[in-house]
Amino acid sequence: MNIELEDLRFSATECDVKRAFAAILHQPPFYEPDAKKARRINFAVHLNKPRNALPNNGTAVLTIPDQQLGERFLRAAVRSGGERIQILGKTVYIKRGQERPPKGLIERLNKTPYVDPDEEADRIRKMDVIRDLRILVDVVQFGVYFRHPRDSRTANRTFSIEHEIRREEAYVGELTYDYNHKLLRIELGDYISENTSDHIVIDIANIKKSAYGKGKDGLYHVCLELYTPPRFERQLRYRHFSGDFKKDRKYRERLTDLGQEHAQIAHYAWQLRFILSESRGRQDLWTMCEEAGIHPPQKADIPAEYGGFFTKEELELSRQWIRSFEWPVRLQLEALLRNGLANTGDIFLIHKHVERLVQERPALAADFLRRFSEKVKCRESGVSVLQCFEDALEAEERDDDRLAESGSDSYRSRGFVQCAHAIVTPTRILLEGPYDTQSNRIVRRYFKYRDHFVRVEFREEDGLLFHWPADVNGKALIEKRFGDILKKGFEIAGRHFRFLGYSTSGLREHSAWFMSEFEHPVDGLVTVDGIRRDLGTFENCIRIPSKYAARIALAFSGTHPSVKITRDQWDDRLEDLGEEPYQHTDGQGVISKGLRDKIWDVLTAAWPDKRNLVLKPSAFLIRFLGFKGVVVVDEHLEGIYMRLRPSMRKFSATEKDEQEAEIEIAKAFSHPQTARTCRPLVAVLEDLGIHKQRFIKLQEEAKKDTITAGDTITGMAELFRAHDLGNVFGLQRTLQRLEKAGVGTVKEKPEKAKYTLDNDFIKCLLKSAQTHILREFKHEARIPIKDAHQLVGVVDEGPAWLEDGIKDVFCLEEGQIFVCVQAPDSDKPVWIEGHVSISRSPHIHPGDVQRVWAIGAPPDDVPCFFRNLRNVVVMPSVGKRSLASMLAGGDVDGDEFLVIKDPSLLPTEFHEAANYEGTKPIKLDRDSTIDDICDFYVEYMQSDVMGLVADTHLLIADQSKAGVLDPDCMKLAQLCSQAVDYPKNGVPVNIDDLPRPYIRAKPDWKKKEDKDARPGDYYESDRALGELFRNINVGTFEAPPSSYPNGAPLTPIWEEPLSDNISKALTRDVKRYLHYVENEEADIAEIELLFRYYARELAYICLTHAPSENTDVRLSEEEVSLGVILAQCSQRRWKKGRMHRMREHVGQLVKDVKENRRRGLGVPSKREKSEEPNREDIMLALAKGWVAWDFGMRNRGTFGARSFALIGLGVVCGMLEMLEKLDTRAKAAKSGSASE
Repeated sequence: MNIELEDLRFSATECDVKRAFAAILHQPPFYEPDAKKARRINFAVHLNKPRNALPNNGTAVLTIPDQQLGERFLRAAVRSGGERIQILGKTVYIKRGQERPPKGLIERLNKTPYVDPDEEADRIRKMDVIRDLRILVDVVQFGVYFRHPRDSRTANRTFSIEHEIRREEAYVGELTYDYNHKLLRIELGDYISENTSDHIVIDIANIKKSAYGKGKDGLYHVCLELYTPPRFERQLRYRHFSGDFKKDRKYRERLTDLGQEHAQIAHYAWQLRFILSESRGRQDLWTMCEEAGIHPPQKADIPAEYGGFFTKEELELSRQWIRSFEWPVRLQLEALLRNGLANTGDIFLIHKHVERLVQERPALAADFLRRFSEKVKCRESGVSVLQCFEDALEAEERDDDRLAESGSDSYRSRGFVQCAHAIVTPTRILLEGPYDTQSNRIVRRYFKYRDHFVRVEFREEDGLLFHWPADVNGKALIEKRFGDILKKGFEIAGRHFRFLGYSTSGLREHSAWFMSEFEHPVDGLVTVDGIRRDLGTFENCIRIPSKYAARIALAFSGTHPSVKITRDQWDDRLEDLGEEPYQHTDGQGVISKGLRDKIWDVLTAAWPDKRNLVLKPSAFLIRFLGFKGVVVVDEHLEGIYMRLRPSMRKFSATEKDEQEAEIEIAKAFSHPQTARTCRPLVAVLEDLGIHKQRFIKLQEEAKKDTITAGDTITGMAELFRAHDLGNVFGLQRTLQRLEKAGVGTVKEKPEKAKYTLDNDFIKCLLKSAQTHILREFKHEARIPIKDAHQLVGVVDEGPAWLEDGIKDVFCLEEGQIFVCVQAPDSDKPVWIEGHVSISRSPHIHPGDVQRVWAIGAPPDDVPCFFRNLRNVVVMPSVGKRSLASMLAGGDVDGDEFLVIKDPSLLPTEFHEAANYEGTKPIKLDRDSTIDDICDFYVEYMQSDVMGLVADTHLLIADQSKAGVLDPDCMKLAQLCSQAVDYPKNGVPVNIDDLPRPYIRAKPDWKKKEDKDARPGDYYESDRALGELFRNINVGTFEAPPSSYPNGAPLTPIWEEPLSDNISKALTRDVKRYLHYVENEEADIAEIELLFRYYARELAYICLTHAPSENTDVRLSEEEVSLGVILAQCSQRRWKKGRMHRMREHVGQLVKDVKENRRRGLGVPSKREKSEEPNREDIMLALAKGWVAWDFGMRNRGTFGARSFALIGLGVVCGMLEMLEKLDTRAKAAKSGSASE
């Protein structure tokens, strides 16, 4: 309600009035601080302005959002003839307002917290002070910091000036500070003679160090050391307004450089030094830093000189020398230059060392240089590049060429490839790797030429996905910078790489495959155009660039190779069931059991951890020639056979390729995935009748399970399994084996836990996992649902059986599903029966959640297609519309669905499924070219608003009483469907069509992990997501110093070897097979070589996959072992992608350490179906694993040793299990022979 104020002092400010009323409204009886969830009421004050410059005209309006509280306050204030309030010593009269306050104002006051007027006044004062500070800059210089060969390690570095901007008889620009966005801005140019101005923009968080000094001319200079290059922008000095806010707000243009001369060095030299025009500039800079709350530059004597490291001549000389080596060495030397780790002077100083290394140890050279890049990046500031090189080379002198990476590809699954990565930013092309990356059919076809393929990512300078400020237009930069690279390619160390293609996931991540042409002994000259031309024909989509690109993308999907089949072993004549556009079988084919078994044999040869599973998958997500989709086992198919449908064909492969082709596996659905809630699902279910207290209870149960997981070994193993953590190191299976051996926790009974777990690393892994899991509960509402499953969707082929003449087939009816889940290491299936809900991400429309009936086990006395299908959800193939299409527009070509049986989470309200009719694609009047695909790619980078649509939907649902049923939310659901289809039909969502949230402030559950919130930016959400967010407080986990790469030598722990409780628990079993327990010192010394290889690769992984260019942020040994990133990051999607890539990389490293017989632990691997590991190989691996465990425990104070010990422990446990199975088989065979 509104309350009018009269007789104010004309000098009273809004702050004065707020302070006076806060003293009343924030005290009893209007506010009870001890009450549960007590919150100070927020209110607004509007001063009526006079015509003069005074703050008010003597009147104002007080708005209180709570009608009842406002009435109570008004009654108390006017009781007994009118109790009056003093403001600035003068009595103020109050009365009921005549007008109702705006609805938007009431919403904002109800949602946002009260901000102390003094704090707000102080903020405004600081902004006023900072706004008035315009520090004149005389010279701006770009360069690099370096060391002269003669410099001592304690001397300051020198700043090499590579480019400078100065003007005769005029200052260059002005330095200002943007308080709201926390950034420095140097505005270049002349206000009088120039219409535009260029800006150098430096985020405060991007400044690593800052220093100042005084030159001989008496002028002060400031040196900034940045993590990444600054941004460059241009704007009109005097803006022209068209009246269109949406058009006018993007008045700044993003640049790649500040002119042609700057462009020459922008890639290499981006550290900043600037000279202040006036002596008082130093004091102004100090005042600016103090008011902004940032650290001022420290006084330091940093010499500056014109080094000329990156002139055309110097760069060409360096590159001529670099091109004299083979490609692997060239790549690493080029990376030193491009990544800003060395200048051309450093390259000259190390060139003799490099030449000698290549000549004497060619197999190790490239690998050494790759690791050397990591050492240079993290070296102390007192160490030069040359000193770092000499130290690194000396540290590896004892290693022999068995450490060379060049031969390790043969021990990897062909599903992965050692691949170089190029990260293209607005100013640079950075190089990483090569490291393990999931391969595709094209790379596998030319596997011997894999170093001609490069994975390219388009990123911001800080490595994140593009994120433009609201006032910056980045269109020109993306189209020019990235468009040119896509269309023209780029050169690395003498090789020219051109755009080849991208996968669908690669498009979302703004990444693609590039290739340099090469000569092939059979195919001749292999070019990007030739590879695309040989894929097949695309008549049905060649005029639609987006769809044409999506079809080509099938060949670049990350897949695992399996078996090859000939043309007589497959057909594509299986008719689709249902009617367009909602065909039931859209994307589904079938395979025989025999073919399934052959595929699984090939996959398990590459996935040793799945080799002994009882259950084989019922379905695979495949790529095959021009086909895409899911194939499910059909027990009526005989032999080796696959049947595909027309809906699965995306393009026609060549007749030659069809004669024999490989089935590529994108995913094998071998186990039911843990079902979890997510923010959109919680929001939808809350508006479908699920009370928010049910979500709180669910979270409390999950929180309890997480916190108490360490009470038992079983609890720890289950926690790691349920959250998919530590799989690479076999953590779950290792813990299960230890429990069997009698290892337990202090909380378990002594008779069960004969040996108390005393391994600090496993305890640290548990704490890291708990931190990661609780953060997911809090920040993403990802809470496990026990009575639910995440399963791939397939369709009942029963009607197809009927058409083939099979009688009395049991088929699903409309509204029914079949679900049978079974752990892959168990022989106990569980049939789901009863009412369930089924849904599919993104859970944005209320109709995306449907209630259906799970039939349980089918009858035994009639034929049934799905009787033996496991870990899939089978949907009916009858009815006018497919069930999958009703769930966020899904189909059965690999979509996964959430099936919830928990009665407390079943909706009580129902809504019709949305009608997801596709948008008509953009079609050309000619055949598409690769340039058209590149144009679409560039447009997609600017127009991909899927995340924005989903976020806006959640914000409006939180701020509206109607929740997800709000009309704006329903509109966003339709736009979300359009955004999902954008990669295929090429029709982007117009960002101007997006509804806006009702208030600027965001709900508290949107608080980012990476920065503190300012008052008024967030409000306390009263919906389920807000309650879930506030219900958990997550601490930080500090890993010990030895968890990070530090270059420290081996530091043995002085205690009796194998005296820990895990070793004691395993001693009996180990001795039973090896006939000894204590390892020979010669064996310990020999395993050190393998450890050093592992530790160096692990250090490289910790740096390469860190979520920041900040070298202080590195992954810990615990994070890599679990497969998580605990560091805070503003982009969760990018962070998850980084985690996935890190898991792949470390997975191949661990596989190499375990299975490489030449230098590893020699774990036997099954290469052929008939090949079984023999006892001698198992015994040898057991012995080596025991040595690795012993070595790691002896040196556990050294980085990498603890996870190395964990690998050894996993091998020991696995080999003991295999030996016990062999003994059991032998005993059974002997018993059988005796009975005969």
